[in-house]
Amino acid sequence: MQTTALLHAVWNLLLKKASDRVAFVWWYLLIPLLLFCPAALISVGGRNSAAPLRSVGCGVASGVLQAACLLAMASAYGHGDLSAVYPLSRGSAQILIAALGMALLHERVSALGFGAIALMVLGVYVAFLPSISRGALLTPFRALSHRSARAALGAGLTIALYHLVDRVGVRGANRVHYILLLFAADFCTFTVFLGARRKWALVKAEWQSNRWSIVAAGCISLVSYLLVLYALSSECVTYVGPARNLGIVFSVVLGGVFLQERRVPVRLMGSALIVAGVAVAAAAG
Repeated sequence: MQTTALLHAVWNLLLKKASDRVAFVWWYLLIPLLLFCPAALISVGGRNSAAPLRSVGCGVASGVLQAACLLAMASAYGHGDLSAVYPLSRGSAQILIAALGMALLHERVSALGFGAIALMVLGVYVAFLPSISRGALLTPFRALSHRSARAALGAGLTIALYHLVDRVGVRGANRVHYILLLFAADFCTFTVFLGARRKWALVKAEWQSNRWSIVAAGCISLVSYLLVLYALSSECVTYVGPARNLGIVFSVVLGGVFLQERRVPVRLMGSALIVAGVAVAAAAG
C-alpha cells in the first residue's frame, strides 16, 4: 500500500498543477479506460466472467462516487494547498472508513487498531496546524469554514463510501470487468458534468498544454487502483484506509518541493505521527 500512497500523491500533484482541473480529470479518466479495455476483452468468457448483479451495481455506484470525489478535489485544489487539502480529505475519509466498516460490514477492530486510527487522526490534525502554539490549536477547526476545506471533507465522504462499496463489489466478481465498469461509470458521470458546463474548448486547451501530465496521471491512476482493489480483497477494509493515508506524507513533501507551499515543517510533524499510525496498524492486523 505504500507504493499506492506515493502514486496517489503524485497524481494529486499533477491535478493541483493543471490549468483547468475539471478538463484535466476528464482526460485523465479516459486514459485508464482505454488502456483497460483490451484486458477486459481478453478476459471475456474466462472464469468468473459473468459478474453478479451485486457487483454490477457496486461498480456503477463506485464510479459515480469517484466522479463526485474528483469534482470535490478539483474544487478544493483551486482554493487550497496540496499539503493541506490532501491530508484533510484522506483524514476525514479514514474516520468514516473505520466507522462505516464496523457499522455496515460488521468488521472488528482490535484495541491496537483503534490506537492506530487515533494516532493517524492526530497526525492529520497536527499536519493542518499553522504552527505549534497554544493560539493555533483551534485553527484546524476554524479552517473548516473555508471553501477548500468543505470540498476536501466532501471528497473524504465519497472516498469512504467508494472504499466500502468496492469491498462488497469485488467479492465473487471478475476484477478486470469490475474495474472497467467503474472506470466507465466514472468517465460517463464526468462527461455528463462537462456537457452541462458547456466548456469543451477548455477540454481541448488542457490536452494541448498538459498532455504528458494527463497521460502520466491516467497511467498512475490505473496502477494505483489495481493495487487498492487487491488490498481490499485480501485485507480488512478498516486497515487499508489507514495504510493508504501514508500518501499524506508524500503530499506534504511534494507540495513543499514542487509547489513551494508553506508550513512544511509542521505538516511533516503531523506526517511523522501518521507514519507511526501506519506501523501500529500493520502490527494490529
